[in-house]
Amino acid sequence: MEFDWNNYLEDNKSVAVPEELFSHVELSLHNGIKQGMLLEVCHKNNPDIYWIAEITMVCGHLLRIKFIGAETDFWCDISNTKVHPLGWCGKYDELIEPPDEINDRCGDSIIEIMKKALVVGQSVSMEALNNKGLSPIDRIKIGMKVEIQNSLDPYKYWIATVHDNIGGRLLVRYDGADDDLPQSWLFFSNPRISTFGSVTNKGSPWQFKYPGKVNKFSCKNKLSAQLRQSAEESIKEPTPSDLFQANQTYEAHSFSTGMKVEALNPEDMKTIQPATVTKIFNNLHFLVVFDDHLEDYEDTRMAWLCDSMHPYIYPIGFAKQNNIPFKQPKSCKDNFDWDEYLADTSSVPAPEYCFGKKDLLKDIKPDMKLEAVNPLNQEEIHVANIERIAEHMVLVELLPIGDKFWYSQDSDLLLPVGWCDSNNYELHIPDVSPKEVPKDPPAAKKVREELKTTEEWCDRIFFNYKCYAGPSISRNKLSQLPKHVGPGPLSLVLKEVLNKIISASYKPAKLLKDWETEGPPEEGMRLEMLRAKLKTSTYHAYVPVVTSPDQVVSFCRSVCVKLQGCPVLFGPTHYPDVCPNNCQNVDKSTFHNGTERRGRPKGSVNGRRKKKKPVPEKRQEPQPIETENPKDGEFVESEHSAGSTPPSESGTRPNSPESLTDYKRNTRRRKDAKNFPKLEMKTRGAKLPNFALQMKESHWNKKDVETIYNNTCAKKQTHDSDTENETNESSSNSRDKNISDVSDSEEPELKKLKFSFDDPLPTDNKMFEKDLPMAWLKGKTKLAPNPLHWTVDDVYNYLKNTEDCKLVAEKMKQEEIDGQAFIMLDLDIIRDFLHMKKEFAIQLCKHITMIRWYYVINFEEN
Repeated sequence: MEFDWNNYLEDNKSVAVPEELFSHVELSLHNGIKQGMLLEVCHKNNPDIYWIAEITMVCGHLLRIKFIGAETDFWCDISNTKVHPLGWCGKYDELIEPPDEINDRCGDSIIEIMKKALVVGQSVSMEALNNKGLSPIDRIKIGMKVEIQNSLDPYKYWIATVHDNIGGRLLVRYDGADDDLPQSWLFFSNPRISTFGSVTNKGSPWQFKYPGKVNKFSCKNKLSAQLRQSAEESIKEPTPSDLFQANQTYEAHSFSTGMKVEALNPEDMKTIQPATVTKIFNNLHFLVVFDDHLEDYEDTRMAWLCDSMHPYIYPIGFAKQNNIPFKQPKSCKDNFDWDEYLADTSSVPAPEYCFGKKDLLKDIKPDMKLEAVNPLNQEEIHVANIERIAEHMVLVELLPIGDKFWYSQDSDLLLPVGWCDSNNYELHIPDVSPKEVPKDPPAAKKVREELKTTEEWCDRIFFNYKCYAGPSISRNKLSQLPKHVGPGPLSLVLKEVLNKIISASYKPAKLLKDWETEGPPEEGMRLEMLRAKLKTSTYHAYVPVVTSPDQVVSFCRSVCVKLQGCPVLFGPTHYPDVCPNNCQNVDKSTFHNGTERRGRPKGSVNGRRKKKKPVPEKRQEPQPIETENPKDGEFVESEHSAGSTPPSESGTRPNSPESLTDYKRNTRRRKDAKNFPKLEMKTRGAKLPNFALQMKESHWNKKDVETIYNNTCAKKQTHDSDTENETNESSSNSRDKNISDVSDSEEPELKKLKFSFDDPLPTDNKMFEKDLPMAWLKGKTKLAPNPLHWTVDDVYNYLKNTEDCKLVAEKMKQEEIDGQAFIMLDLDIIRDFLHMKKEFAIQLCKHITMIRWYYVINFEEN
């Protein structure tokens, strides 16, 4: 029986749990290389000279890169090309200079171009380059050796062999094990897994201990022989040392031996029982044993090896508070009461502060769908439904068996919708067979048979994912589609092809809307209903498709042209290697319908141009902006096609006040400004994107910066806050620690920048004297008296005229931050949304605090 998640969600009027909440799955796909990162790449005609290049597209080990200052980009295979992270040339005294064509075209401006790239760029790590762009799930091979921690003792390990790898979910079997230790499943990011050889490197007290009931390797000779055999077998398939991260970051716990807690029963994962802290291993690990199994826990495994953040132990009263079934210990005959039980056992409860504070996921809600592993039989993965949520725990019903189990919200046993299909693993599905309907009358049955006999037949339609996909299609998602669709009935094949393309789009609903037609279709075409899923909604539209097989080639070509991609991106002909249009080498603007403009146009919000309004004569008022439809403003994070930049998510912050005389509105907004709300700062219809989901940030520290720019000009400059700078052409990430050291003889102009961290805090500054309310602004720019009335340009002009926040000005302008939004910023919001390093964010906070103080003194008191 075929199962389609989209149809199932639509039929049940439900939505899937957002994919980004499954951090362990996201980690398995991350290869450490992203669009916008920088490399040092050798020249094409001189492999001994290097220049800085920016990544414009990622496709595994194939990178589309562009030299800084160049107009065109090209493909690079990092598995056989001399590429290095930033700073490599300086470290090994290699020559770094631009190619002749870049030098001739840019001239003296090449210094500024390089300077800007170094300030805001992020380097690809050496590990990512050594891994040839492979993700963790691609690097884990069958036959590799790993070491697995004992479930009851953090110091005891045993060697296991990987027998299967399903999307990072590993089937492992202990070396030398009998039938008493069957194979088990563990996700590769599970903290119990460590790299082969880690126990030997750590030494005592870590040791090898066979995990069976009977230690068949207690004899030193047998143990040595088994370890030697495992080491010899590991040579065939060596395990990379950086693949498994066993050293997790734990917080020291505050538990003591004898404390009572409540714990989730590992035998049924449904009930909570009393348990006791019986052993403290160190300041990180301790053992919690269920009170009914204090004597036989080693055989029954009725215990949890815990740290302070363990998800399945709770303070007493947790079960009652959250209405979870509680199973009293066997020693209690009457109704269980915690106070009486503590008195009878002469024990104390574990204080609530001992249990680490867990971050709750806000985007997960009851009745959402997902895929879940059966905790009692981990071979099975089921279609699942979230029944309810209790703090960091979720009650999940497995279909079709109907069993309900409690999981931690970040459990690696929970998987996103479509995971089994992507990894070709069996999914246990509910009964989706259609209900019995009355038989058709003979007339209707005859018409249906006639339609079936006249249905045209279509051959295979291939997806040539190596061709240029255009700015609206994700190359990564496209490569995960099947190689072809069909053969089959023409309408069904074309409909499936278009649905696949929609699913690979950054903005499915927008693409569907572009394809939709109004009125009857053209001659030789008919309308087919297509679906697009966007967050919690499913959209439908009728799209014209051809009705004759001889029109398929031209139809596919026309759709590809509309996508601004290669004309043979999909079609009846398969091009596995070389594209007939040479789209891998030609300028991408060739396919952009006569325009090289890509991404969000200047002066627009989420792709829509703002309506122009005449400028008032006396004073600039903030101009209202059009509200974007939420379904057209979805922020999609994935690998981007070359030259494409996903727009930010649309927001709903009210526009700035339109009149200074509107007393009520001003009064209300002054109150809002005084509260300075966090984490909900939205700007003129465009919400700041969550850059943390798009890229992993790394920054310079003070020592790195001063090493590079250790000389200054006659005039001291405090320059360039550490911020992301996103443009229409490409997206650049923040600084990297491994930045290239430029020698004095090569680029003396780069020594002009000098950062200062010793400026006084705003509270120590004489600018805050009330007698000088605007002295610090005079002579810089003409601004509206009330900061709440500043326009986007006012904020830009103010920051542009500062010495320490010049680069921030451009970023603020791109994000449409006006005076009201600017005055609500604080250190947490700046670091969370703009990902600045603390020292640099403080520089911006100084100016925000001064503006805020000036507003409170001159307007709030009035």
